[in-house]
Amino acid sequence: MGEWKTVYEDEVEGRWVTLKAYESENDEEDDGPVVRVTVAPIADEAEEPEPMGDEPKPAAGADADDNSITLDPDAVEDLEEELIEIGFSPEGAAWIVGKVPV
Repeated sequence: MGEWKTVYEDEVEGRWVTLKAYESENDEEDDGPVVRVTVAPIADEAEEPEPMGDEPKPAAGADADDNSITLDPDAVEDLEEELIEIGFSPEGAAWIVGKVPV
C-alpha cells in the first residue's frame, strides 16, 4: 500500500498551503501523480475577526476553528482551476501546481 508524502509546505498569498503526493508501491504511473492540497488561513488571521463596519464578522458555523480547505482533484490539470476558484490568483495557483512532482 502507498502513502501520502508532503512535497511542499509554505505560505502562498497569505494562506498556509500543504501539497501532498500519493506514492504508490506500484511503479505503474497511468494518469500522473495523485495530489491533495490543504489550504488554511495563517493562524494569526484565523483567530482575529475581520471588521465589517462596526461589527465583527460572524463565525462560519460550528467548525469555525477549522477553516482549512482540502482539494482532491481528479487530475493535476484540474488543480490550478480549483485553486483559482477558492481565491488564489492565477500566478499563485500556477506556483502551487509547479510544485507537483512529475
